[in-house]
Amino acid sequence: MLDKQNDKFINRVFTKDESQYCLSKASPSIHFAGRFAAKESIKKCLLSSKIIKSIEFNQIEILSDEDGAPYVHSINDLAISDIKITISHEKDYATAMAMITL
Repeated sequence: MLDKQNDKFINRVFTKDESQYCLSKASPSIHFAGRFAAKESIKKCLLSSKIIKSIEFNQIEILSDEDGAPYVHSINDLAISDIKITISHEKDYATAMAMITL
């Protein structure tokens, strides 16, 4: 997607801060893939728990703390404060998991 649509895809899926973070890395594509996997995981948690009916990927913002650990900075206007995420990537693959405590 990055090669085919580049900025169009990035702007549709990621926030400005997420894009800056990923683009600052030696291999931006794997960091974009990890953030995308995390957003998809968060979205599925929200939809399956019936908290929301729909949400766009760019309404979910994932940042990193000083130690590099990812955290959910914001989810549109939702007041959900207890979402845990993990992102892993290696070479060509990225995976993520999200957990919401209700």
